Amino acid sequence: MKLEPRPTLKRIACIALLAALGPLLAVAESKTAADPLAGAFFSPELVFLARDRIALTPEQRQVFQARVEQTKQRSDELRLSLERETAALAALAKQDRVDNAALVTQLDRVLDVERELKHLHLGVMVAIKNLLTPVQQAQLHKLAQDGGAQLADDARSRLTAKVERVKQAAQKWGQSGRDPSPIAKTMTDKVKLLIDAGKVVEAEAELDRLLEQLKPDAK
Repeated sequence: MKLEPRPTLKRIACIALLAALGPLLAVAESKTAADPLAGAFFSPELVFLARDRIALTPEQRQVFQARVEQTKQRSDELRLSLERETAALAALAKQDRVDNAALVTQLDRVLDVERELKHLHLGVMVAIKNLLTPVQQAQLHKLAQDGGAQLADDARSRLTAKVERVKQAAQKWGQSGRDPSPIAKTMTDKVKLLIDAGKVVEAEAELDRLLEQLKPDAK
């Protein structure tokens, strides 16, 4: 008798629909004329989506992935810090009598965190650009001309396929007696949120981790 998938797996199937929703590409090629850096750099998302088209080597991929992961960790820390410092600034400003010195000091703290965050993001884009060959850079400029629309379409198809693979592998887990609910929770709590936020690199990386975890020989 064929076992039916557990109810939690239905949640995984629903995630497949999310891969076709939301913005999937953030191209760091601003069209704003006042931006002195416009068109100079490439976002990690653009490089990640175009990795096959620009023939990114295994060595380049390894360096790229390591730098992105390192930057993400520090970026998350700084964003939390920025939220705290901004909230503290707002609290000082909303008092009935405002202490100007305290307000200015707190504003400097906010600006310091913002500055470090911008330096961090600029640093990773510089590192990524220096990692690419002139030919790869030219290819990326060409791919970015349509705003990355084709790359976004390719990403939707790729994410949808990987979500389906996760669903099928999780079903096999359930049929073999293993508990697939942690997989369903990761799909709901992480992958869905990342896709909704347009964070292609993180979403696909999370799907790849799940697929590795769901391999038949995985413990």
